[in-house]
Amino acid sequence: MTKGSMYDLLSKYLAGEISVEEKRILFQQLKENEELRKEAAGIQNLSALVSLANEEGTVLDRQYRSFIGMRKKRALLFSLRKVAGYAAIVLFSVLSTYLLMNYAGDKEEEFVRYQEFSTPAGQRAKVLLADGTEVWLNANTTLRYPERFDPKRREVELHGEAFFEVEKAAGNPFVVKTNKMDIQVTGTKFNVNAYDTEEYFVASLVEGAVSVSCVHNRNSSYALQPRQQIVVSDHSSKVSSFENTDFMAWKEGVFIFDDMLLTDIIKKLELYYDVSIIVKNTKLGNFRYTGKFRQRDGVESVLRKLQIVYPFKYTKDDDRNFIVLQ
Repeated sequence: MTKGSMYDLLSKYLAGEISVEEKRILFQQLKENEELRKEAAGIQNLSALVSLANEEGTVLDRQYRSFIGMRKKRALLFSLRKVAGYAAIVLFSVLSTYLLMNYAGDKEEEFVRYQEFSTPAGQRAKVLLADGTEVWLNANTTLRYPERFDPKRREVELHGEAFFEVEKAAGNPFVVKTNKMDIQVTGTKFNVNAYDTEEYFVASLVEGAVSVSCVHNRNSSYALQPRQQIVVSDHSSKVSSFENTDFMAWKEGVFIFDDMLLTDIIKKLELYYDVSIIVKNTKLGNFRYTGKFRQRDGVESVLRKLQIVYPFKYTKDDDRNFIVLQ
């Protein structure tokens, strides 16, 4: 394989557009060719390409000028620039993790090193793990994972909300660890809401099967089927079925509030936008709202739309990072 061909395949891999056969060829060549492997590792520090709605031009141009100065890989850059065009999305590629997992040879690691990726307030991110697993991260979410997965068990740690599309790997289960529960799968799609400030954690299965063990009772586990979810607190757990998937619309950059109390909406806004919201008019808390909102428009855009249903006033203190509803 020529370097040019490898860069083309790397571009497709980072963009998530690579076929199964192309992926097999790429990793086979990386395994057999040390020079290509070193070249591939050279791009590992291109950890994220950020495209924000109001910064798209200047940020991307600055990032690409810097990267072009380091590496003259025109085919790769062309595809990466295409990927970066999605507003308010971060594509985090960890190709080097795959190399560490599979091509470390006979060297034994004396300790496990971890990487951590966090999404800022008001944004979401897509993390492409080296085993092929895709993870969407909601705002104010942190994903922690080892640089080198254990050959018999892939573990990640989640604080916040994420949607997982786990790549199947026979004999190597994928485990999502949270403060209240652990979710084990082999290959499936599911959503996990596990913000540390929330009383309840929720795991919702879309496709496949998962096994959930709860911190409050390690002696038992729950096997979920598609369209089932488990709600877990420090002292209890409950499995139920769901039909409405609006709660997962955040993955598309949309918040959907369906007949929800303003007090509950405020809790969500505080989580998503990392802001304190004080309601001085207590009557507002009893009002219910239904609507769809784009995440990238910001917290004030949501409040302005809510004002149309039940008029209220609000003031924002940027220095102290809080909003008061009156």
